[in-house]
Amino acid sequence: MFEKIKIEGFPPFKSISITMSAEDAVRTAEVDLVPEGDGIPVEIDQETRIWAGKDLLLTGYVRDINTSHDADSRSLSVSIVSRTIDAVECSADHPTGEILNKSLADIARELDDSGIGVEDDGDLPVEPRHTLRVGESLFYSVERRARGRGVLIHDTPKGKLKLATKPEGTHRSGLTRGINIKKAGSHLTGRNRYSEVRVRGQSSEGVSNQQLRAEARARDKGVSRKRLLILLHEGETTTDRMRTRASWHIKRGAGNGTTAPITVSGWRDTAGKIWSPNWLVPVDDSWIGINGMMLIKTVKLYQSEDDGTTASIEVCDPRALGGDNPRGKTAKVYSAPLAKDVEFEEQ
Repeated sequence: MFEKIKIEGFPPFKSISITMSAEDAVRTAEVDLVPEGDGIPVEIDQETRIWAGKDLLLTGYVRDINTSHDADSRSLSVSIVSRTIDAVECSADHPTGEILNKSLADIARELDDSGIGVEDDGDLPVEPRHTLRVGESLFYSVERRARGRGVLIHDTPKGKLKLATKPEGTHRSGLTRGINIKKAGSHLTGRNRYSEVRVRGQSSEGVSNQQLRAEARARDKGVSRKRLLILLHEGETTTDRMRTRASWHIKRGAGNGTTAPITVSGWRDTAGKIWSPNWLVPVDDSWIGINGMMLIKTVKLYQSEDDGTTASIEVCDPRALGGDNPRGKTAKVYSAPLAKDVEFEEQ
Protein backbone atom coordinates (compact mmCIF):
# COMPACT_ATOMS: atom_id res chain seq x y z
CA MET A 1 0.00 0.00 0.00
CA PHE A 2 3.00 2.31 0.31
CA GLU A 3 2.77 4.77 -2.60
CA LYS A 4 5.77 5.68 -4.72
CA ILE A 5 5.52 9.47 -4.60
CA LYS A 6 7.49 11.90 -6.71
CA ILE A 7 7.57 15.67 -6.13
CA GLU A 8 9.30 17.26 -9.10
CA GLY A 9 12.30 19.42 -8.17
CA PHE A 10 12.18 18.45 -4.48
CA PRO A 11 14.74 16.70 -2.25
CA PRO A 12 13.74 13.60 -0.22
CA PHE A 13 10.81 14.02 2.18
CA LYS A 14 9.61 12.39 5.40
CA SER A 15 5.85 12.86 5.10
CA ILE A 16 3.22 14.32 2.79
CA SER A 17 -0.46 15.19 3.02
CA ILE A 18 -2.62 16.28 0.08
CA THR A 19 -6.08 17.81 0.52
CA MET A 20 -8.61 18.11 -2.31
CA SER A 21 -12.31 18.95 -2.19
CA ALA A 22 -15.35 19.11 -4.45
CA GLU A 23 -16.10 22.48 -2.85
CA ASP A 24 -12.65 24.05 -3.07
CA ALA A 25 -11.01 25.54 -6.14
CA VAL A 26 -7.49 25.01 -4.80
CA ARG A 27 -6.04 21.68 -3.66
CA THR A 28 -3.06 21.88 -1.31
CA ALA A 29 -0.18 19.77 -0.04
CA GLU A 30 1.99 19.87 3.07
CA VAL A 31 5.44 18.26 2.85
CA ASP A 32 8.06 17.65 5.54
CA LEU A 33 11.42 17.53 3.80
CA VAL A 34 14.72 16.00 4.86
CA PRO A 35 17.12 18.95 5.38
CA GLU A 36 20.48 18.38 3.69
CA GLY A 37 23.49 20.69 3.57
CA ASP A 38 23.38 24.47 3.79
CA GLY A 39 20.60 26.72 2.58
CA ILE A 40 17.04 25.95 1.48
CA PRO A 41 16.63 23.61 -1.53
CA VAL A 42 13.27 25.01 -2.74
CA GLU A 43 11.97 28.49 -3.59
CA ILE A 44 8.70 30.37 -3.19
CA ASP A 45 6.56 30.07 -6.38
CA GLN A 46 8.69 27.19 -7.67
CA GLU A 47 6.63 25.11 -10.11
CA THR A 48 6.14 21.47 -9.24
CA ARG A 49 3.97 18.41 -9.79
CA ILE A 50 3.15 15.62 -7.37
CA TRP A 51 2.77 12.05 -8.64
CA ALA A 52 1.64 8.82 -6.99
CA GLY A 53 3.05 6.21 -9.33
CA LYS A 54 1.73 7.19 -12.76
CA ASP A 55 -1.17 9.22 -11.35
CA LEU A 56 -0.85 13.00 -11.27
CA LEU A 57 -2.22 14.44 -8.02
CA LEU A 58 -1.34 18.15 -8.03
CA THR A 59 0.14 20.75 -10.37
CA GLY A 60 1.09 24.02 -8.77
CA TYR A 61 3.56 26.17 -6.88
CA VAL A 62 5.47 26.31 -3.63
CA ARG A 63 3.43 28.58 -1.36
CA ASP A 64 5.13 28.60 2.07
CA ILE A 65 8.51 27.50 3.39
CA ASN A 66 9.15 27.03 7.10
CA THR A 67 12.53 26.03 8.48
CA SER A 68 14.05 25.92 11.95
CA HIS A 69 16.73 24.18 13.97
CA ASP A 70 18.17 23.78 17.45
CA ALA A 71 21.50 22.36 18.56
CA ASP A 72 20.56 18.80 17.66
CA SER A 73 17.93 18.87 14.90
CA ARG A 74 16.58 20.65 11.83
CA SER A 75 13.16 20.88 10.24
CA LEU A 76 11.99 22.02 6.82
CA SER A 77 8.36 22.04 5.74
CA VAL A 78 6.77 23.30 2.53
CA SER A 79 3.20 23.94 1.43
CA ILE A 80 2.15 23.61 -2.21
CA VAL A 81 -0.97 25.04 -3.87
CA SER A 82 -2.68 24.29 -7.17
CA ARG A 83 -2.15 26.54 -10.20
CA THR A 84 -5.76 27.61 -9.67
CA ILE A 85 -4.66 29.79 -6.75
CA ASP A 86 -4.20 32.66 -9.21
CA ALA A 87 -7.79 32.28 -10.45
CA VAL A 88 -8.95 32.75 -6.85
CA GLU A 89 -6.63 35.50 -5.62
CA CYS A 90 -5.77 37.62 -8.68
CA SER A 91 -8.08 40.14 -10.34
CA ALA A 92 -9.37 39.22 -13.78
CA ASP A 93 -8.48 41.68 -16.54
CA HIS A 94 -11.15 41.98 -19.25
CA PRO A 95 -11.22 44.71 -21.94
CA THR A 96 -14.90 45.62 -21.42
CA GLY A 97 -15.90 43.90 -18.20
CA GLU A 98 -19.06 42.60 -19.88
CA ILE A 99 -19.67 39.21 -21.51
CA LEU A 100 -22.85 38.44 -23.47
CA ASN A 101 -24.64 35.20 -24.38
CA LYS A 102 -22.10 32.67 -23.18
CA SER A 103 -22.24 29.68 -20.85
CA LEU A 104 -20.72 29.91 -17.39
CA ALA A 105 -17.74 27.82 -18.56
CA ASP A 106 -17.15 30.07 -21.58
CA ILE A 107 -17.43 33.13 -19.33
CA ALA A 108 -14.72 31.61 -17.14
CA ARG A 109 -12.54 30.92 -20.19
CA GLU A 110 -12.91 34.53 -21.37
CA LEU A 111 -11.88 35.80 -17.93
CA ASP A 112 -8.92 33.39 -17.80
CA ASP A 113 -6.23 35.87 -18.84
CA SER A 114 -3.55 33.85 -17.00
CA GLY A 115 -4.06 30.68 -19.05
CA ILE A 116 -5.02 28.50 -16.10
CA GLY A 117 -7.56 26.46 -18.07
CA VAL A 118 -11.24 25.68 -17.53
CA GLU A 119 -13.03 22.33 -17.89
CA ASP A 120 -16.76 21.57 -17.61
CA ASP A 121 -19.16 18.64 -17.94
CA GLY A 122 -21.13 20.29 -20.75
CA ASP A 123 -24.39 20.93 -18.91
CA LEU A 124 -24.35 24.71 -18.43
CA PRO A 125 -26.99 27.18 -19.70
CA VAL A 126 -26.22 30.36 -21.64
CA GLU A 127 -26.05 33.56 -19.57
CA PRO A 128 -27.53 36.62 -21.35
CA ARG A 129 -25.14 39.05 -19.63
CA HIS A 130 -22.29 38.76 -17.14
CA THR A 131 -20.58 41.81 -15.65
CA LEU A 132 -17.15 41.63 -14.04
CA ARG A 133 -16.98 43.70 -10.86
CA VAL A 134 -13.95 45.93 -10.33
CA GLY A 135 -11.10 43.94 -8.79
CA GLU A 136 -13.00 40.65 -8.93
CA SER A 137 -11.10 37.43 -9.57
CA LEU A 138 -12.07 34.83 -12.16
CA PHE A 139 -13.21 32.42 -9.45
CA TYR A 140 -15.34 34.84 -7.43
CA SER A 141 -16.92 36.32 -10.55
CA VAL A 142 -18.00 32.89 -11.79
CA GLU A 143 -18.79 31.53 -8.32
CA ARG A 144 -21.53 34.09 -7.64
CA ARG A 145 -23.25 32.86 -10.80
CA ALA A 146 -22.60 29.21 -9.97
CA ARG A 147 -24.62 29.50 -6.74
CA GLY A 148 -27.79 29.95 -8.75
CA ARG A 149 -27.03 27.21 -11.26
CA GLY A 150 -26.23 24.28 -8.98
CA VAL A 151 -22.61 24.23 -10.17
CA LEU A 152 -19.57 23.12 -8.17
CA ILE A 153 -16.19 24.69 -8.87
CA HIS A 154 -13.11 22.68 -7.96
CA ASP A 155 -9.69 22.06 -9.45
CA THR A 156 -8.14 19.16 -11.36
CA PRO A 157 -4.80 17.35 -10.93
CA LYS A 158 -3.49 19.38 -13.88
CA GLY A 159 -4.20 22.62 -12.04
CA LYS A 160 -7.25 23.66 -14.05
CA LEU A 161 -10.67 24.82 -12.87
CA LYS A 162 -13.54 22.34 -13.24
CA LEU A 163 -17.22 23.39 -13.38
CA ALA A 164 -19.33 20.37 -12.47
CA THR A 165 -23.10 19.87 -12.33
CA LYS A 166 -23.05 16.20 -11.31
CA PRO A 167 -20.78 13.55 -9.78
CA GLU A 168 -17.87 12.62 -12.01
CA GLY A 169 -18.07 8.85 -11.54
CA THR A 170 -18.44 5.94 -9.13
CA HIS A 171 -15.61 4.15 -7.34
CA ARG A 172 -15.41 0.44 -8.17
CA SER A 173 -15.22 -0.63 -4.51
CA GLY A 174 -16.69 0.83 -1.35
CA LEU A 175 -15.91 1.70 2.24
CA THR A 176 -16.95 -1.08 4.61
CA ARG A 177 -16.63 -1.46 8.37
CA GLY A 178 -14.53 -4.48 9.21
CA ILE A 179 -12.84 -4.56 5.81
CA ASN A 180 -11.08 -1.32 4.87
CA ILE A 181 -12.45 1.28 7.31
CA LYS A 182 -9.88 2.00 10.04
CA LYS A 183 -12.07 4.53 11.83
CA ALA A 184 -15.22 6.53 11.11
CA GLY A 185 -17.43 9.13 12.70
CA SER A 186 -20.09 11.67 11.87
CA HIS A 187 -20.46 15.42 12.27
CA LEU A 188 -23.96 16.83 12.59
CA THR A 189 -24.66 20.55 12.95
CA GLY A 190 -27.48 23.03 12.50
CA ARG A 191 -25.10 25.76 11.37
CA ASN A 192 -26.10 27.33 8.02
CA ARG A 193 -29.29 25.24 7.80
CA TYR A 194 -32.64 27.00 7.35
CA SER A 195 -36.22 25.82 7.49
CA GLU A 196 -36.97 27.94 4.43
CA VAL A 197 -34.91 29.76 1.82
CA ARG A 198 -36.56 32.38 -0.37
CA VAL A 199 -34.87 33.69 -3.49
CA ARG A 200 -36.09 36.95 -5.00
CA GLY A 201 -35.15 38.64 -8.24
CA GLN A 202 -36.23 40.53 -11.34
CA SER A 203 -36.06 39.96 -15.07
CA SER A 204 -34.93 42.66 -17.50
CA GLU A 205 -37.78 41.71 -19.84
CA GLY A 206 -41.50 41.86 -19.08
CA VAL A 207 -43.63 43.91 -16.69
CA SER A 208 -45.82 41.29 -15.02
CA ASN A 209 -45.44 40.30 -11.38
CA GLN A 210 -43.70 37.10 -12.50
CA GLN A 211 -40.90 39.19 -14.03
CA LEU A 212 -40.77 42.00 -11.47
CA ARG A 213 -41.70 40.34 -8.18
CA ALA A 214 -40.76 36.69 -8.55
CA GLU A 215 -39.89 34.47 -5.60
CA ALA A 216 -38.81 30.85 -5.23
CA ARG A 217 -39.02 28.96 -1.94
CA ALA A 218 -37.28 25.80 -0.79
CA ARG A 219 -37.82 24.05 2.53
CA ASP A 220 -35.61 21.84 4.67
CA LYS A 221 -37.87 19.52 6.64
CA GLY A 222 -34.92 18.49 8.78
CA VAL A 223 -34.98 21.90 10.55
CA SER A 224 -37.54 21.75 13.35
CA ARG A 225 -37.99 25.47 14.07
CA LYS A 226 -38.52 28.54 11.90
CA ARG A 227 -35.25 29.72 10.39
CA LEU A 228 -35.83 31.92 7.34
CA LEU A 229 -33.19 33.13 4.87
CA ILE A 230 -33.98 35.54 2.00
CA LEU A 231 -31.49 35.78 -0.87
CA LEU A 232 -31.20 38.07 -3.88
CA HIS A 233 -30.79 36.11 -7.11
CA GLU A 234 -27.60 36.88 -9.03
CA GLY A 235 -28.10 37.68 -12.71
CA GLU A 236 -31.09 37.35 -15.01
CA THR A 237 -34.16 35.87 -13.31
CA THR A 238 -36.06 32.90 -14.69
CA THR A 239 -38.38 30.47 -12.94
CA ASP A 240 -35.98 27.53 -13.30
CA ARG A 241 -32.93 29.50 -12.17
CA MET A 242 -34.62 30.79 -9.04
CA ARG A 243 -35.89 27.33 -8.16
CA THR A 244 -32.41 25.92 -8.67
CA ARG A 245 -30.87 28.67 -6.52
CA ALA A 246 -33.28 28.04 -3.63
CA SER A 247 -32.97 24.26 -3.84
CA TRP A 248 -29.17 24.39 -4.14
CA HIS A 249 -28.80 26.56 -1.03
CA ILE A 250 -31.01 24.26 1.03
CA LYS A 251 -29.18 21.14 -0.19
CA ARG A 252 -25.74 22.61 0.43
CA GLY A 253 -26.73 23.59 3.96
CA ALA A 254 -28.02 20.09 4.65
CA GLY A 255 -24.97 18.47 3.11
CA ASN A 256 -22.53 20.60 5.07
CA GLY A 257 -24.47 19.95 8.25
CA THR A 258 -24.42 16.15 7.98
CA THR A 259 -21.10 14.63 7.01
CA ALA A 260 -19.12 11.52 7.90
CA PRO A 261 -15.30 11.41 7.99
CA ILE A 262 -13.94 7.93 7.26
CA THR A 263 -10.29 6.83 7.40
CA VAL A 264 -9.09 3.90 5.29
CA SER A 265 -5.76 2.23 4.61
CA GLY A 266 -4.23 3.17 1.28
CA TRP A 267 -5.12 5.79 -1.29
CA ARG A 268 -6.94 3.64 -3.86
CA ASP A 269 -10.03 1.52 -4.43
CA THR A 270 -9.70 -2.09 -5.60
CA ALA A 271 -9.52 -0.95 -9.23
CA GLY A 272 -6.49 1.23 -8.48
CA LYS A 273 -8.38 4.52 -8.69
CA ILE A 274 -7.24 7.10 -6.13
CA TRP A 275 -10.10 8.20 -3.85
CA SER A 276 -11.34 11.42 -5.44
CA PRO A 277 -13.74 14.26 -4.54
CA ASN A 278 -17.06 14.51 -6.41
CA TRP A 279 -17.04 10.73 -6.95
CA LEU A 280 -19.71 8.41 -5.62
CA VAL A 281 -18.75 5.58 -3.27
CA PRO A 282 -20.77 2.78 -1.61
CA VAL A 283 -20.50 3.00 2.19
CA ASP A 284 -21.56 0.29 4.64
CA ASP A 285 -21.03 1.16 8.30
CA SER A 286 -24.00 0.50 10.56
CA TRP A 287 -22.27 2.01 13.59
CA ILE A 288 -22.53 5.50 12.04
CA GLY A 289 -25.83 4.74 10.30
CA ILE A 290 -24.71 4.63 6.67
CA ASN A 291 -25.61 1.90 4.18
CA GLY A 292 -25.83 3.21 0.64
CA MET A 293 -24.24 5.36 -2.03
CA MET A 294 -22.57 8.51 -0.73
CA LEU A 295 -20.65 11.34 -2.38
CA ILE A 296 -17.06 12.17 -1.52
CA LYS A 297 -16.77 15.84 -0.51
CA THR A 298 -13.16 15.97 0.62
CA VAL A 299 -10.15 13.66 0.52
CA LYS A 300 -6.94 14.01 2.53
CA LEU A 301 -4.16 11.66 1.45
CA TYR A 302 -1.38 11.10 3.97
CA GLN A 303 1.84 9.11 3.91
CA SER A 304 4.85 8.88 6.22
CA GLU A 305 7.42 6.25 7.10
CA ASP A 306 6.11 6.03 10.66
CA ASP A 307 2.33 6.10 10.09
CA GLY A 308 2.04 4.46 6.67
CA THR A 309 -0.42 5.38 3.93
CA THR A 310 -3.97 6.45 4.75
CA ALA A 311 -6.84 8.39 3.20
CA SER A 312 -9.31 10.46 5.20
CA ILE A 313 -12.54 10.64 3.19
CA GLU A 314 -15.47 12.93 4.05
CA VAL A 315 -18.78 11.76 2.57
CA CYS A 316 -22.29 13.24 2.38
CA ASP A 317 -25.67 12.61 0.74
CA PRO A 318 -25.11 12.89 -3.07
CA ARG A 319 -28.07 15.29 -3.36
CA ALA A 320 -26.18 17.84 -1.28
CA LEU A 321 -23.75 18.38 -4.18
CA GLY A 322 -25.96 17.84 -7.20
CA GLY A 323 -26.26 14.04 -7.29
CA ASP A 324 -29.33 11.79 -7.26
CA ASN A 325 -31.20 10.10 -4.41
CA PRO A 326 -28.86 7.33 -3.13
CA ARG A 327 -31.85 5.05 -2.33
CA GLY A 328 -30.01 3.10 0.35
CA LYS A 329 -30.74 2.38 4.01
CA THR A 330 -28.73 5.31 5.33
CA ALA A 331 -30.17 7.03 8.40
CA LYS A 332 -32.44 10.00 7.67
CA VAL A 333 -30.12 12.34 9.53
CA TYR A 334 -27.76 12.34 6.50
CA SER A 335 -30.48 13.07 3.93
CA ALA A 336 -30.51 16.23 1.85
CA PRO A 337 -33.89 17.79 0.91
CA LEU A 338 -35.68 16.59 -2.21
CA ALA A 339 -35.98 18.75 -5.32
CA LYS A 340 -39.79 18.59 -5.13
CA ASP A 341 -39.71 20.69 -1.94
CA VAL A 342 -39.33 23.86 -4.05
CA GLU A 343 -42.09 26.31 -4.96
CA PHE A 344 -42.28 29.32 -7.28
CA GLU A 345 -44.70 32.19 -6.89
CA GLU A 346 -45.25 35.89 -7.49
CA GLN A 347 -44.88 38.22 -4.53
